[in-house]
Amino acid sequence: MRSTVLFASVLLPLLLASCGERKPATSAPRPALAAAPHASASAAGPVAVAVAARPPAPTPEQLEAGAAAARERVVLMHAIFGDLFNPASNDAPMKLADPDQPGERMYAIEPVAHTFLPNGDAVLVANALVEQPDRDGHRVHTEGGLLNIFIVRKTDGRWTLLKHHANIARMGSWERIGKAEFVNLAAGKPGLAMRFGSGFQQMSESAIGLFDLGADPIRPLTGEGIAVAASSPGCVPEELETCYEIAANWRFAASASGAAYDDLVFTFTGQDDGKKDGRRKGKQGPVLAADMTSHKGSARYAYDGKRYVLVEGKNPAQEY
Repeated sequence: MRSTVLFASVLLPLLLASCGERKPATSAPRPALAAAPHASASAAGPVAVAVAARPPAPTPEQLEAGAAAARERVVLMHAIFGDLFNPASNDAPMKLADPDQPGERMYAIEPVAHTFLPNGDAVLVANALVEQPDRDGHRVHTEGGLLNIFIVRKTDGRWTLLKHHANIARMGSWERIGKAEFVNLAAGKPGLAMRFGSGFQQMSESAIGLFDLGADPIRPLTGEGIAVAASSPGCVPEELETCYEIAANWRFAASASGAAYDDLVFTFTGQDDGKKDGRRKGKQGPVLAADMTSHKGSARYAYDGKRYVLVEGKNPAQEY
């Protein structure tokens, strides 16, 4: 442990210099956001679960960019927690109010992603994991993580904590909050899009949650999330349960009502097989036959001053 601390103390000044050299974006172009690809079954037969193609190996440039980002998060964690940050486990202990009951608990703060705002402030997105003496790496798959956001400002060459938005929302599974993407909610309004999901008893679902990084306090803009994908990967076509596979691409569009944030537009594809009884002559008796329903369409969500609500179309992934 002593060697780890010595290594961190030697490395930290170099990392601080590295973090300081990265300039904040003056204008962040909105990325094209899409749900992970889901294979749709043929309309002529039962829904089939396809094996996703293996993603291409990362390029050397992508590997270096990922390593550089990880080094920057180490700097930010040291700035926030000092010697409490453990580089080996990549977390730091912190006592926070329990969002589910009165009182406080000890959490392990795990860095997830970060970005830099146009004014130069750093935004660190982190997960809060309840500390348990007998955890031994075990996580509860039905329990979501807790979203935390730290705003860090560089003054006189040093990063210092400006604001901590603690335990904003619970989301995801395996006590993790999911994947973070940084977006523009409207012109001049940097935001966070969290992609999270869960899988349980032969069902899988995925949703997005939006947050305004300039708000105080930061709160969910999409309630418990908007569904963007749903599937039944363990479904057996010959059995009674409904088999389904639905996914959506989504994007921002200018607000049609002049709201504070842009609208969200989803394009859905997929189908489900609700099954139906079919009868054959002879002693075979009733059998199940395919009863396919196609799900192709769009849905538009608009901000109503409190949260995003469905104003046009239908979200079939929300039904499962």
